[in-house]
Amino acid sequence: MMQQTKENELRTRLLAVNLLKELKSVYTYKELSKIINVQESLLCRYVNGVTIPSDIQSLEIINKIKNTRFLINFLTNKIKIYEDKYVDSSELLLFPSLLKLLIEVHINKIPRIKDTTKILSVATNGVPFATMISIILNKPLIIAKKHMDSIYLEYYSESLKESDSVVSKLYIRKDLLKKDDKVLVVDDVIRSGKTINAAIRLAEKSGATVIAAVVLIQAENIRVNLDNLYVIFDLK
Repeated sequence: MMQQTKENELRTRLLAVNLLKELKSVYTYKELSKIINVQESLLCRYVNGVTIPSDIQSLEIINKIKNTRFLINFLTNKIKIYEDKYVDSSELLLFPSLLKLLIEVHINKIPRIKDTTKILSVATNGVPFATMISIILNKPLIIAKKHMDSIYLEYYSESLKESDSVVSKLYIRKDLLKKDDKVLVVDDVIRSGKTINAAIRLAEKSGATVIAAVVLIQAENIRVNLDNLYVIFDLK
């Protein structure tokens, strides 16, 4: 038990350092000192690896970052929406510790989140964010694809109408999803809602229960066939 406590304390201290390093890539020590309320000289020592903050100070740093609007505003500014309505979330991945912290805060608010047995995402853009959630919840990740990997495997399939003239299919292997699974569906950006709705229908074909859907970014008002839709960056 004591060993586990020490390991948790070390993880907390290293997380605080990683958060500071990511912020330092954007801010000066002076600016960061005002945000975190820690002396510049100490921040310099933490970021450069001379020393690491104590367990108590690490918790203070983490809470200072996540318990204010600072974190959501900082990461929202890394999302770009172009005139053709393309939503570019790629810069978020330059700040993995900050993004993971924000995602963790949000998904812990979802009712029955601890009942989740599988994470389901659609290849490919949503996979990095679904992977983060899979790690946070320590649950397996299943990827729905637009092709079958092998003709020797059995699949559930669902039609996905991408436009008036283009209809594709989503597939998941039958051996990866069971009827007693409780599924959390994850995607990066919700545009038309067609992909996430198809993923929900696909999971339900296996007999599994979809407990909620998490979308990283929503830029428009979209109707989803699920009451429990949670959006981390609501830009609509």
